[in-house]
Amino acid sequence: MTENAGYKFKGEDTLYLVDAGDGLMRPFDQTDGSTSFDIDELEVATKDRQGTDYGDITEVRSFEGQLVKEDPFIPAIKDAIRNKRFVEIWEVNVVTKEAEKGMHMISDFEMTHAHGDFAEYSLEARLFGEVTTEELEEIPEGAPELELGGDDNNGGGVEG
Repeated sequence: MTENAGYKFKGEDTLYLVDAGDGLMRPFDQTDGSTSFDIDELEVATKDRQGTDYGDITEVRSFEGQLVKEDPFIPAIKDAIRNKRFVEIWEVNVVTKEAEKGMHMISDFEMTHAHGDFAEYSLEARLFGEVTTEELEEIPEGAPELELGGDDNNGGGVEG
């Protein structure tokens, strides 16, 4: 039996890396992600049989997170969109360090700034071409250490 046999994956076991033209980067503070397949059906009818067959298949990757000061991902993705460039997205299993990657067209990118909440981003991208698999030696560093407010005079920090 393999070392990870029977392991139940958690959301934090998957993260998304992006290469928007300047090298592979890890968008900071990812909070959610998904891969979905939308499959068109073709009706098949002959004198001998009826049924459905695969039509077009659209593979979509999406992820979101919180906006963090000095995250290089945000300006890089804005630049890619404004210049109509495809980006390479890697879906990484951090437990096994295995990844699927492919070129994607960004179909939706949104930044929200709701009062009283952390500012967030969300990205949706459609696969263009084929997916390949890779095994990573090392996963790029994520966001820097969290800087909490407050000072020595009033204790500051997180209430709870």
